[in-house]
Amino acid sequence: MTPHYAAAFNDLREGIRNWPIWGRLGWQEVKRRYRRTVFGPFWATISIGMFIGGMSFIYAPLFNTTVSTYLPWLTTGLVSWSLIAALINEGTGTYTAGVGIITTLNFPYSILNFMVIWRNVIVFFHNLLIVIVVVLALGVPINSSTLLIIPGLAIIALNGIWITMILGMVSARYRDIPQLVGNLTQILMFVTPVFWVTSSLGDRGHKVTQANYVFHLVEVLRQPMLGQTPTLMNYAVTLGGAALGMLVALFLFARFRRRIPYWL
Repeated sequence: MTPHYAAAFNDLREGIRNWPIWGRLGWQEVKRRYRRTVFGPFWATISIGMFIGGMSFIYAPLFNTTVSTYLPWLTTGLVSWSLIAALINEGTGTYTAGVGIITTLNFPYSILNFMVIWRNVIVFFHNLLIVIVVVLALGVPINSSTLLIIPGLAIIALNGIWITMILGMVSARYRDIPQLVGNLTQILMFVTPVFWVTSSLGDRGHKVTQANYVFHLVEVLRQPMLGQTPTLMNYAVTLGGAALGMLVALFLFARFRRRIPYWL
């Protein structure tokens, strides 16, 4: 099929302009998921908090470190990972979940992409409460580097655009993809320094982690929460990946956008 770049760019531009729509839809989706519950979206926060509390006492001795040192690393890493993993896993259902409106209305499909990203950012801010408690309780530094959480979150959101676009289209065409992505995400969690510390593997492990793109995504958010500044390599890889990913996503979107309603 001939790529229609004008239609793809117009879809993306209109999606950005209609931020009140996807902003409202994302918020309503979060409320819908936890309707009639006492704690609402804080149930996800409680689950992560309980998991962190249990794992810190198990993994800290394995890495020959104290709980007070390991707990901030695990907390910030898992909260960062939860956002990235949610964008990947929920990105597969971006368009299939919107089949009702895609097949009946003429609207920018990118609204669905922004909605997925926004609702997971909302959940991230709920989970951030755990980080705040750990930081205050253990005296983790709060300084100017902490403000880098904002650009770190923006970088992950930018990457979320191309991730949800590509996975959303591929999953709409091939319905086995969500299951495959879910399995791969679980494996990716254990090969990314979320639970384990990079220094525990030595120089060779450092080289392996540097080749892991998700590691850099985690670092641009985790390091500011620890009061530290991410490396230039972290920013270069994640921004370069966002640019390259957007080019690929726009090419595929321009080529297959018209096919999405038929795949659904």
